[in-house]
Order: sequence, then structure tokens, then C-alpha cells
Amino acid sequence: MTRGEFSLINHLIKRRPKPDSLFRPCLVGPGDDAALLSSVSRPVITTDTQRENVHFRRAWQTPFEIGSRAVQVTLSDLAASFAKPVALFINLGIPQGTPDLILEGIYEGLASVLEPLGCDLGGGNTCRSEELSLDLFAIGEAMGEMPQRGNAQDGEVLCVTGPLGHARAGLYCLQHRLDGFSELIHAFKRPVARFDAAEILFKHGVRCAMDVSDGLAGDAMHMAKASGVTLDVNLASLPLSSPFADWCAKTGEEALQTMASGGEEYQLLFTCLEEHLDAIQSELFGVIPLGKVKSFDREYVKGLPLGSSSYEHM
Repeated sequence: MTRGEFSLINHLIKRRPKPDSLFRPCLVGPGDDAALLSSVSRPVITTDTQRENVHFRRAWQTPFEIGSRAVQVTLSDLAASFAKPVALFINLGIPQGTPDLILEGIYEGLASVLEPLGCDLGGGNTCRSEELSLDLFAIGEAMGEMPQRGNAQDGEVLCVTGPLGHARAGLYCLQHRLDGFSELIHAFKRPVARFDAAEILFKHGVRCAMDVSDGLAGDAMHMAKASGVTLDVNLASLPLSSPFADWCAKTGEEALQTMASGGEEYQLLFTCLEEHLDAIQSELFGVIPLGKVKSFDREYVKGLPLGSSSYEHM
């Protein structure tokens, strides 16, 4: 079944996240010409886009997974900015003849992420397009000082909040129809914006952070250039999870190369004072030291495998 535009909008609005309390971040939400937000003293704003056959494929992902992933990817920038999510707006580009069940599934996926975070759906728009697309706009509220990729300081430790390479391996499994690696496929299809990590890093005074969306090689380069430093990276001592090690053995792919070049991870890459690392690790499971921040020494990033490059979206 395919509804008309206005009937469809009214139907999708019913899938607006339901808050745990009477408080809604959007005092006036979907259904009016604009949204009215409750007071946001330090607004942080980000946008993202998801295009079929570029960022997702319906042959690989259910509508629910497409929706939930789109929200996590968008909100990850707020997590990297140490901002709590307030409201999300979404514009849907809909190919002619798209069944309503697909759009309903996408909105159910959106709500599944927004509700636990207390983030409201503020509204959006629909229009006809050649391919399914989601353009997202998110508003958050900063916890305090916003970290920046240009704040890395000589002598700090470079760290990441979780394993690298899993999402890239999961994408490989989907592309090559390789079974037996559900954990890696899940890492690609169901990333998580690290708001849990953001709160702890903010608490410990971390001033330099960003999410790993373009791969360690690319994102470390962005950080090093913005900060005017050299990042001396050492991946050789990093532990490999059993699924990832098995995947490398099965495919012949090189583990360090995959960890350096794989994107779509959405872990947080950050720097911190060495004396703060133990305290951060005691509160945040899975933090991995990757190397050192040094004064600039002719190269922005050292120690990555030869040929490491930024991740290219599908």
C-alpha cells in the first residue's frame, strides 16, 4: 500500500518517539509549520545524509536497520562534541511506488534510537526522488566546553574508545556474501553513538575528540593537521577480537591495514593527559591507547601501515 503525501506524513508522525516522562524537548513538534524547542542554552548542530547504494542497501539492511543506523551516524557527531541530543529532523526522499511498510520500518528504527536517549523527533519533510534518501539535522546541548580536533597537545596519549576494523570487516562480509561473522556484520549495520563515553571523557577534561567515521588513517590526519602535531601511532600491540582474527584468517585480509583504513566505526578518537588515562580506563571499558602526540616532525601521522587511506563510502 502507498498513501498520498499528507496521509503518509500523518501516519509517520504517529511513530514519533514516546518520552519516558511528560517532558518533551520539542514543545511543538511534527504537524505544524515549524518546531518549538524548549530552551537550549548551548546548542550544538550537525547534519548528515544517507543515500541508497552509497550509505546503505536494502538488499543488506531492513528498513528498521536503515532508520536506526541513520540516527546513530548522525548523533555520533553530537557525542564527539560532548553534547546531549535534543531533537532530530529528517527529510525523506521517496522513490515512486515505495511501499509504506518500508517507510514505517525506517521510522520505527528512528524511534528505537531516539527514545532511550530522550531525543525528540522535531519534524521534517517528504519529497519524491529517484532513490531512497534520508537527510538528517540534529540539535544537541553541549555539556560544557566543546572538544575540538585542533586541541591535541604534545605529550598527550592518543586513544580510541573501542576496536577498529570490525565495521569494515562486516561490510566485506556483506559485499562478498560471507557467512559466519554476525558480530562483524552487526558492527557495520548497527553502530552506536558513544554518548556513554562522551560523559566520561568530558568529566576527565578531554579537550580533543572526534568520531572515527572516515577510518583511523583519515581521521588521525584530520586531527594532526588541525592541531599542528605529529601523531605517532602503534597498532602492532593492539589485541584482536576472536571474530576479527578469524575473519582475517579466512579472507587473507591484513589486520593492521583493515584497522587503519576501515571507516564507519563511530568510536571516539581522543587525546588525554597520560596521568588521566588510568582513571578513564577504569570508568570506560574498552579504551585502547594508540600512540603519542608529539611536536610536529615533518609528518602528521607516523606508524600506520603503508597504503593506509581514508574510508570511501561504498
